[in-house]
Amino acid sequence: MSDGARPDVVVLGAGVVGLSAARELSARGAAVTVLDPDPAGGRASRAAAGVVMPSVRLAGDPELRAFGEEGFAWLQRDELWAEPGLWRPVDVVRVASTDRARQELEAAARAEPGRLGRWLTPGELADLEPALARAPLRGGYLGGRGAVVDAGAYVDALRRVAVAAGAEIRLGTGARGIEESASAVTVTTTDGSGSLTCDRLVVAAGAWCPTIGGLESVPVRPLRGQLATFAHPDLRLDHLVSGDGYLAPLPGGRILAGATEEEAGFADHVTAGGLLYLSAVVARTAPALREAALVRTWAGLRPASATGRPLVGRLPGSRRVLLATGHGGQGLLTAGLSARVLADVMASRPSDHAALLDPGAPAPRSR
Repeated sequence: MSDGARPDVVVLGAGVVGLSAARELSARGAAVTVLDPDPAGGRASRAAAGVVMPSVRLAGDPELRAFGEEGFAWLQRDELWAEPGLWRPVDVVRVASTDRARQELEAAARAEPGRLGRWLTPGELADLEPALARAPLRGGYLGGRGAVVDAGAYVDALRRVAVAAGAEIRLGTGARGIEESASAVTVTTTDGSGSLTCDRLVVAAGAWCPTIGGLESVPVRPLRGQLATFAHPDLRLDHLVSGDGYLAPLPGGRILAGATEEEAGFADHVTAGGLLYLSAVVARTAPALREAALVRTWAGLRPASATGRPLVGRLPGSRRVLLATGHGGQGLLTAGLSARVLADVMASRPSDHAALLDPGAPAPRSR
């Protein structure tokens, strides 16, 4: 697109969702330009924990849970899965620290026998992961696969393959506003270079979507997540431990603790309350790590939708503007599959998940 030709598609946002969309659309023959106001691109994606696993919390929305599981299967087939040092597959241990949590896990296990794996007693958990010794746990299930990814490196890898597929990436240039006509969409940029006209616009700017002129109605909001990493001279983790928050193994023996879920607007700083929460996750789940050194803290903003589901498809009332946002903490897990759904919707092709992710669909009923 460096020759000044009009792109077929402009994508707003160079995070994992936007870059996945650019990669998919470019591979299907579209001329794609990606805009992102951050000089590195993908501000929210780079702050992600990097923990990837289908969530038991989605038991009340089985269609969305199935989408997440298919998204994980898609990731494992992708060429980037095999890139050295990018992904670390790990087994998942889902623990219960209260009787109620145990009852909820057992109910999920009864609903789908075998899905959560086998039950471990507190003693068996301690044998599996010595860091869990002396924790006030009721037990847990060992089963299922997850992964831990270097989120920043994944953003960079996605940008590389998107460019190789033909996409143009313009970092440090965002969208100030958009205007749709019968024949095109015009994007006014933030860098003073003027405007950019395209046939279709994909809005993948995460929690910042409604801050762009003309997109104030996009129903997403920021949900802050605070995280921390710890290091202990003698203890490591080999499994992804999910319960009250989660603990995940990182390279070099470090341990990731996460994550808060806070309505804090666009404030993305670490707070005293957030550190207390993360410390409590460590203390309750793995008391042996209480003497671990605090290595790093940070926070990021997830794009949360009003329905609790990602919003992938046409913006209600629009013909040329499509959304790819609202993934919450599931962006790394489902970005690739979301991109395929988006491209199918744009091409008016059948898609198994188009109705599930339709931005105009009502919120699902709780079950």
